[in-house]
Amino acid sequence: MTEQATDPRSGDPDELAATVEAGGFWRLVPGWVPRDFTEPTPALLEHVESGLRRLVA
Repeated sequence: MTEQATDPRSGDPDELAATVEAGGFWRLVPGWVPRDFTEPTPALLEHVESGLRRLVA
């Protein structure tokens, strides 16, 4: 048998996304971990990008 035939995990990204969307992983983390996040602002993204560029320079 091949490893794929015996491995119960799926490599399907749509299946993984559906599991995450259904809240399938939240039982694995403490209750204080935020479940919702705000959309990052352009200024924040620029700040993060410049910091990452400094790290690799």
